[in-house]
Amino acid sequence: MNPLDVNKRAKNNERGFTLIEITIAISILAVMFILNYRIIKGLIESKIEIDDKREAIFIANSVITRLTKELQLAVPKPKLAPPCDSPNSPSSTYSLLGEDGASSQSGKGTTLTFTAKEAGQFIPGGTTHSGAVQITYRLEPDPDQKGDKNAPLLLIREEIPNRRPYDLACKDVIRFPISNRVVNLEFKYYDKASGWENNWTGGRANNLPEIIQFSISLKSPRGAVATYTSAVKLTAAKTSRGGISPAQ
Repeated sequence: MNPLDVNKRAKNNERGFTLIEITIAISILAVMFILNYRIIKGLIESKIEIDDKREAIFIANSVITRLTKELQLAVPKPKLAPPCDSPNSPSSTYSLLGEDGASSQSGKGTTLTFTAKEAGQFIPGGTTHSGAVQITYRLEPDPDQKGDKNAPLLLIREEIPNRRPYDLACKDVIRFPISNRVVNLEFKYYDKASGWENNWTGGRANNLPEIIQFSISLKSPRGAVATYTSAVKLTAAKTSRGGISPAQ
């Protein structure tokens, strides 16, 4: 074999990549990087969205579960106590009082007040309010977000023991926020005689409705708003109308 041919072949084997080959390799790597980035970004965004929805669902489930359990314990007697800011007012004849935000006499938005048997919240010291307690759910503006017109509202739960004298009972009030992400809260009340009502006031409030439907709209941490709806049948509704008390 010619020594010149051998040297030429060795030089060809030692030749590096050309500029075109390097450019093609970099382009392939860039495409792979972009595709992988998009896949990873999509997975991260999906997880964030799922976590965001999961938190809103968790809050909604907590509110719905609490409301359902407590409304199932609603009783027509004793009647509702007067407000704590005027405990010397005459006792009402109401069994349950529900006002929507547009017609609320309290000026505090949607409110629902009822008496529940053995539904007391735990208080410091490991005890509870025994017997019947008066529970109020209402919406209030969040004082920490006064400057934001689109800020969600606070859902407040208030409880006082339904006993006399009312001024002393009000000293044992338990008040705390359930959630600060509520956009809207609506109650609807069903009675066979009148059908569905947006308010439960006046003469109707002397008795319990048969069914209460409630819808709560929540804003997630990322700003998505979702509405959750449920309904509960009040087991003591027949009793408030003079019917037979359900079995205990």
